[in-house]
Amino acid sequence: MTVMSRTVHSRRWTRALVGGLLIGALLDARPAGADDAPPPPPLPAPLEALFLPVKEKVRTLPWSFLADTDLRVHFRSYYFNRTNPNDTVNEAWAFGGWVSYQSGWLLDTFAMGATLYGSAPLYAPDDRDGTLLLNTGQQGYYVPGEAWGALRYKDYALLKGYRQLVEQGYINPQDNRVTPNTFEGVTLGGKVGWLQYLAGFLWQIKARNSDEFVSMSEKAGAANSNDGVGLAGVRLTPIPNLRVDLSNQYGVNTFNTTSGEVDYVHPLSEDWKLRVGAQFTDQRAVGDALLAPADGRYWATQQGGVRTQLSWRDLTFTTAFSITGAGNTIQAPWGSFPGYLSMIDQDFNRAREKGILIGAAYVLPGSIMQGLSANANFVYGWDAINPSTRQKAPNQAEYDFTVDWRPAWREPAFLKGMWFRARSAIL
Repeated sequence: MTVMSRTVHSRRWTRALVGGLLIGALLDARPAGADDAPPPPPLPAPLEALFLPVKEKVRTLPWSFLADTDLRVHFRSYYFNRTNPNDTVNEAWAFGGWVSYQSGWLLDTFAMGATLYGSAPLYAPDDRDGTLLLNTGQQGYYVPGEAWGALRYKDYALLKGYRQLVEQGYINPQDNRVTPNTFEGVTLGGKVGWLQYLAGFLWQIKARNSDEFVSMSEKAGAANSNDGVGLAGVRLTPIPNLRVDLSNQYGVNTFNTTSGEVDYVHPLSEDWKLRVGAQFTDQRAVGDALLAPADGRYWATQQGGVRTQLSWRDLTFTTAFSITGAGNTIQAPWGSFPGYLSMIDQDFNRAREKGILIGAAYVLPGSIMQGLSANANFVYGWDAINPSTRQKAPNQAEYDFTVDWRPAWREPAFLKGMWFRARSAIL
């Protein structure tokens, strides 16, 4: 998938503008069965033709471990331009993505996979570092971000070890630049009826714009430490349209996070739907409390939020509210903050902060333009404090705009999955 980003920005001292245009293209080089090709077969696209000899040979192999091999090439290009409130500028244009390999399942029990990630500068002024598209100093990078082996028993249990993607609550890929976060560790997940679970222990993380794995505690801000994070969580779907998520991540000698969310969609009629959600987070310093003290060394804080969405056909209106405790700003060093008020630039989760969101989203009918959608959100946060000094922090507001175009490409095959995004944020 390819990504590109672009910005127009204002220079007022209280304004910052972030913008993006993303172009995505995904090349799927999996073996295809004969039934998949309509007669007469079309001429292959150039990239597709490159993999045809390999696909034909692999398809004839007797073992599913090799015959079901999945090889993907994912291109991404991203241009980012941000003017900060102090008039400094972050700017770069990068090209990268990843090449991934996953085997089939040997005896329906064992599989392995690997992914090479990378990002290279196309335009990267030395004095405009900080976009997170590239490594520190506007340098390109490449890294074997995934390398794992897995054992499974039906859908009940999947044991995966070493470098892998993980997504649970506050630990997630944060895939909003050129490459995502990945983690070193061991996880066990699966599904039993309407219950899904994931548990494990992670000792290192590769940040989204880095080629190095560092300890989870060091990424959280505890310099020269080497501690990991234990995680456990469940997702419950006992009835249609109801989802309940519960999780806990214990950062050894840093902090513990317990979070939960309830989300329910209620159809009002054929055209109208009501969606309501609520979430809660509790965070507190644990063990040796290696992070910088906030409201004392052993700080504790909470956040709660509610959200309501009303949809009429392809038009959705959203309102949300959140409140954060005074003990500390909510910490999210291992992924994107999963709160309802997490925006393009700010998360509105500062100590004692209250925030409100108003937004709308619309998907254009396919008869007008296939795959075109847009959304706009406004968030205002007030009453925040500095958790260390206990002094009042300034109120803040953010206006976000996003346009996505995901055309249903059919030919040539290498265009399937390509999409475009333009984003802008004004503070």
